[in-house]
Amino acid sequence: MSKFNTFYEWLGKQKSRKSPLGEFASDAVRDESFPKDVASLDALLAHMKSKNAAGMKVATARIAWQTYARGEKKL
Repeated sequence: MSKFNTFYEWLGKQKSRKSPLGEFASDAVRDESFPKDVASLDALLAHMKSKNAAGMKVATARIAWQTYARGEKKL
């Protein structure tokens, strides 16, 4: 698992990236309803579905979660 305590913490560190991940991270940090304690990919995808997220955003969220779960620093 990642060296970060939570996915949200890890995601916050990605917001300066000039990539779909950076855009997703910036959106998540600005979204007051984003689950700061999300603990699974299924929970993250449920949140994305509740926001009617576009397919590309959902794909980015999935890849971001998988990267976080592997403990990788970069996407």
